[in-house]
Order: sequence, then C-alpha cells, then structure tokens
Amino acid sequence: MTSDIFDVGSSEEEIFEELRIRNELEPVTSHAHYLSVIDEIIAEKIDFGEIHPDEDVQLIKDNLARRFDDLGL
Repeated sequence: MTSDIFDVGSSEEEIFEELRIRNELEPVTSHAHYLSVIDEIIAEKIDFGEIHPDEDVQLIKDNLARRFDDLGL
C-alpha cells in the first residue's frame, strides 16, 4: 500500500478535492485555517472508516499542507 491510498480508496488527491469544495463553500482565510480544515476532513474520514487510524496520518497532513498554494488563493 502506498502512502496516498487508503483501505477504501480515499487518496490524498480525493481529500484535496474535498478541500477545494469546502473552500468554495467556506473560503479558507489563512494557512492556519487551511490546516484546521485538513484536520477536520481527516478526523471525519477516520470516524467514517475511510482512513484507518493506523495510517500515517501525519504524513497525509504534511503532504496536503504543502499544497496550500494549489488552492489558488
């Protein structure tokens, strides 16, 4: 299993797409806000079993955090 694919097929790219959608509904106002949205999405995915809690969640967060500029703010 690679670091960007989880047990039920939720990839970092899919999480980033969800970040884009949430940004359209509630615009991200800062990098700190962006990081809190990442935390929220990942917590939800763990709660719903889309990400296994033993997955390297910190690596996922770090990879997504580096993509802040990709939102095009």
